[in-house]
Amino acid sequence: MSLGGLRPYSVARDPGPVLRVMNGMGLWKAVLSGGGEPMIEPEFCERFVHEIDSPALEEIELITAAHFASDEKETRVRLRRLVDAWRTRGAGLAKARFSVRISLDWFHAQRIGVEPAARVIRMLGEDDMREVNCYLRSVLLDKDTTFEQLSEALGGELTPISDYQQEIRLPDGRSVLVYHKNLIVDGRMNDRKLSRLPVTIPTASRADVFGQRFLDGEGKHVPARVYNGPQVKHLDGLACLIEDSGKVRILEGNDPTRSPDVREHRTWQEAIEYLYADPVTVFLVDEGPQALAALISDAFPESVRIAADTNQLYHLTELLLDTPAKRLYATLRTLRLHQEQGRVTAPEGAVEAAWALLRAEGVAGSDGG
Repeated sequence: MSLGGLRPYSVARDPGPVLRVMNGMGLWKAVLSGGGEPMIEPEFCERFVHEIDSPALEEIELITAAHFASDEKETRVRLRRLVDAWRTRGAGLAKARFSVRISLDWFHAQRIGVEPAARVIRMLGEDDMREVNCYLRSVLLDKDTTFEQLSEALGGELTPISDYQQEIRLPDGRSVLVYHKNLIVDGRMNDRKLSRLPVTIPTASRADVFGQRFLDGEGKHVPARVYNGPQVKHLDGLACLIEDSGKVRILEGNDPTRSPDVREHRTWQEAIEYLYADPVTVFLVDEGPQALAALISDAFPESVRIAADTNQLYHLTELLLDTPAKRLYATLRTLRLHQEQGRVTAPEGAVEAAWALLRAEGVAGSDGG
């Protein structure tokens, strides 16, 4: 209900390691995101916007639920400080755009209403802040009137949805993009709870349908290689996350038990070498979690069902590799593939010893070592 009730972030207490690693990543886009609310730590957000850099950096984005916009005065102070931090970036830093993405959906609106989001949008229309891009991200639900309410509060006109997108056309000539994604039915939300609500999930919001947007030319979805924003981009780089703990993850792209830490791996080069020493990570970056599910399904048949049924993009790999036996089996299967491709060598004695451990646990697949 308010920022005061949210837990502070540990990385914000020591921002140097995060910025040092990220500034060596060769970023195209740098995002201050959640798993919470970044504006719990406004000073960290301002420093990030002011200092994040890479030669090819095009955009800096802040994702917020607009909890901070509780009144006019507080909203103006917080937005102006962020905009000033962006405008006063050093002369040698990349000339990146600055965007504010507001997270708003039926669930947010039940807690805080649409006025905080409306307040941010109105204020970013003022002359001295109009250069800042602003858009909204929601989840696609039937019987959801959140954006009709927001459009009415702004005196705007809401366009129909097309390809999960619509616009609020404002009286001042701006258009604010609204991008819808699928609802994650997992963790705090489940089918039983959803059945009690006045909103429902349309077919277009199912993960298997929504996921069609991200398929590449070969019909594959490799989350580590895709920017899953309003306009999907297939990239040569990696979609990475740095968590509150300082752990670096590749989006659905590394063994969840093997992540570098920005406090221990002082450069991106050290972090990526640590990540790529793991054959599961290399396989996930090349092929994606759906392919991993298929690869280990001979020993763990439930993997295909998990991959098909999991209605989200951020924790599938954790579910597929949720036991030591699954992680070891996946490691050995991917290692064998990389050996056959001539990408790596491995001591056969150690590999056979690992297969023997699995056999002793009753794990047997089509490749038994």
